[in-house]
Amino acid sequence: KAMKGKREQIYQLLLGILLVCALPVMALLGYWACRYSYYGTVDYSIRNILVKDTAWKHILVFLLAVAVVWGLDRMLARTKRVQQEKICLGVLILTVVAAFILGILYILKNPYFPEGDQIGVAAFAAYAREGNYVMLGPGGYVGMYQQQKGLGALYEILFTFFGNFNYTSAKIAHVIWWLFAILAGYGFLKLNTDRAVFRILYCAMLLGCMPFLLYLPYIYGDILSVSFCMLLFWAVSAYEHYEQKRYLALAAFAAAMALLARKNTWIVLIAVAIYALLVSLKKKKWKFLLTGVVILLTATLSVKAVDVMYEYRSGYPNDIGIPSILWIAMGMQETDGMAGVYNRYQQSVFEDNDFQPEPSAQIGKEYIRERIQEFKENPSMTVEFYKNKLEDQWLEPLFSSLKATHSFPEGTELPPVIYSLYYGNLHEMVWKYANYYQSIIYLAGAFIVIASFGAWHQKKELPAALWLPLISVIGGFLFSILWEAQCRYVFPYYMFLILYAPMGLYAVGRMIGGLWNLHKGNRIRNQADTDEELREIA
Repeated sequence: KAMKGKREQIYQLLLGILLVCALPVMALLGYWACRYSYYGTVDYSIRNILVKDTAWKHILVFLLAVAVVWGLDRMLARTKRVQQEKICLGVLILTVVAAFILGILYILKNPYFPEGDQIGVAAFAAYAREGNYVMLGPGGYVGMYQQQKGLGALYEILFTFFGNFNYTSAKIAHVIWWLFAILAGYGFLKLNTDRAVFRILYCAMLLGCMPFLLYLPYIYGDILSVSFCMLLFWAVSAYEHYEQKRYLALAAFAAAMALLARKNTWIVLIAVAIYALLVSLKKKKWKFLLTGVVILLTATLSVKAVDVMYEYRSGYPNDIGIPSILWIAMGMQETDGMAGVYNRYQQSVFEDNDFQPEPSAQIGKEYIRERIQEFKENPSMTVEFYKNKLEDQWLEPLFSSLKATHSFPEGTELPPVIYSLYYGNLHEMVWKYANYYQSIIYLAGAFIVIASFGAWHQKKELPAALWLPLISVIGGFLFSILWEAQCRYVFPYYMFLILYAPMGLYAVGRMIGGLWNLHKGNRIRNQADTDEELREIA
């Protein structure tokens, strides 16, 4: 009993630390989202512009969303549980069908042609299929950016079935991953929450998530990584609930796929390790700690297997490529008035040192030491630098999806709706919609953390898996402080927050309802002179 009590105390302590860390992050994002946003102009050669928002409009839209959720929940409360489940299932089916149709129509209408890293990974996969591994050599694209080997292996599989540089097949696969994200998020909420309105609203919000739709043509690992992380969340939740090995196997597979697609999935895997500790303490079963080890080990060995495979096939020894420390150094630089953005620093240092990792890493470490000294000597400059860096990443409502996908083959005549989306009136409308949508997500995230403090204080029984996406968001926020500043890198954590948006909106409705009932009760007491009169009024 003493041991069980100690475990419970540790669990509550860790959960409290998590909420304490989450509150300032979400409060800051919610505050910023109502105050200003970054506007992606139709002239994509210039940087995003910081614009002031009308705070009361964003708060009003948020309260309207709260009213909709509260009203829908009241309507559902009048029906039986079986009927609620049928409604949820119907909404899910309609959402999946609508997402598939919308996604297919969009990727076929949008003539986007990949460039930059996307071309590099696709070319590597195509050349590797033909036995050409020159891109793995010193100075080669994958030789420098070793993290691309996992995605290259996945594209090799895709090109084996559909032919080299078949970008349409990759775009269609992205639509399918979108459906995976919808289904996995729905399943996650069904396992970890008790109100039908949460799942209904989640379906509507993911269908209406404009950045996700706009990123569908983007031939890179972002959509794949986000979708398989959502699948990981659901599979982990299912294993916590049912303790059946097939869910553990699915979680391990999803983790491996997500990590192969994007190396920043390590943030989510670290969150899985923290979750495994939490659920082990909560359920008093150490096998859940082993679960976290299995998932992390599977993902790590999958990446290692790809490294060994290419080493064996190409004859080039596996290397680290450009040291990660150079990205952190670049994240501390100011370039053209922008904090921490890409400026080719890491590649230049690597090239100047004849593609040798160790001397390149030493240069990065020395720069970081000098920069930290500058920050210490000028604290106000430090605050302004990191404030600008975080805002630039988290407050562009479309997460640079239009900027990242505005590459079209020369001479291509864009369909009118696509032209308007990138260069015309529709661009403005979509950005404004996404701006209000973003405020709802961030404010709802802040309020669900506040509401969770109440549940934590009362020691309510909540599934440990419910905290897994939130831990990932906190990790992503810290990562965005250190790494190269780019909206696309924080987009996955924004998607994870959508899981909490329905709960946050509902929590605000409950808070408002509780305040109203308290006011009503006080008014009744003030009107009543006796206990008998109070009972009659009640």
